[in-house]
Amino acid sequence: MADFFPAFYRLAVRVDAHYDALSRRVRQKLGIAPPLRILPYRGYGTPERAVIKARVLEDRHVRPPRERHTLVGSAIASYKRYMTREIAGARVAVRWGDKQWEGTTDEEGFLELWVPPPEGVRSGWHMVELELLSPEPHGVARVAAPVRVAGTSAAYGVISDIDDTVIVTGVTNPVKRAWALFLTEHRVRLPFPGVDAFYAALQNGKAQAADNPIFYVSSSPWNLYEHLDEFLGLHHIPAGPLLLRDWGLSAQGFAPGGGHGHKLEKIRGVLDTLSHLPFILIGDSGQEDAEHYRTICREYPGRILCVYIRNVPGHSRRAQELERIAVDIKSAGSQLLTVDDTTTAARHAARSGWIEWREVHEVEAHRREDASRGILGERPE
Repeated sequence: MADFFPAFYRLAVRVDAHYDALSRRVRQKLGIAPPLRILPYRGYGTPERAVIKARVLEDRHVRPPRERHTLVGSAIASYKRYMTREIAGARVAVRWGDKQWEGTTDEEGFLELWVPPPEGVRSGWHMVELELLSPEPHGVARVAAPVRVAGTSAAYGVISDIDDTVIVTGVTNPVKRAWALFLTEHRVRLPFPGVDAFYAALQNGKAQAADNPIFYVSSSPWNLYEHLDEFLGLHHIPAGPLLLRDWGLSAQGFAPGGGHGHKLEKIRGVLDTLSHLPFILIGDSGQEDAEHYRTICREYPGRILCVYIRNVPGHSRRAQELERIAVDIKSAGSQLLTVDDTTTAARHAARSGWIEWREVHEVEAHRREDASRGILGERPE
């Protein structure tokens, strides 16, 4: 019986992929099949090894943000994001400088291709060209996939949760979470005050030129990738690879489900790839971030500089739980700091020598400005 469900899920995924392929052939003959598109994701790596990520889908023609002005428009856009038809087995050409490779999408249309970057590649963002080779390559525009290379100029990396750490979502409230996921646009969702300045300070580091990479981990589905990426850009929050979750049928089961354990897998992947860097981990008290980060501190001793946990409304016993987790993290050679606002975290980072002290004043200025606009109901001091 233990082997039944894994085998069942693998079979179900194959059946679903065959059904989608058959459905597309029928719709092509009827002349109603939409064109295909490559949706590029932000990849990452080192000068020795990097991952290129994308997805091949039917183009549902989601209207651009500037053309969506109503709740109905937002709901329609969300529906199109979630009701995707993925293209399994699509062949994609990847070109980076003078190098070229080919990759094939999996049953859910995902492309994940690990490659050796061109010789002499430097730390920072690089654009890699993707081209659909099959099926139906005609009419599909080439796209550029950003790849974040972390070289010797980086002093440390940052891994941050998104929901209720960067973005106000109220994920502990099911109604608010449903609203946030399905019915709101990136223009009306709000960041926590001062997050943009704090993350920019961490990216710049102590020398103001460290170019430290930032990664964002979330239990949100890949269907929200464009939504979240637009949000970061709108609020001037430093861009970084978004490590999200596949919702729906997969070879591992039917998601969402099984808690937030996928975050551990994503974080381990980043730490293993960027093995030359220590990391700062940022999360919130509303979910299981502190527990996951404790596990990471134990598994990667000496690699975690600090764990910042933002306090959000929750169970009354959560503070005691965090105190116990803090003791465990300290015994693992790191530290956990719970904070009520971004400025507190910035002051600690400056005292620890990770950012410049003048950046603390910038973080506080941004926090006050956000509060003066009524974000999160804060009042200017």
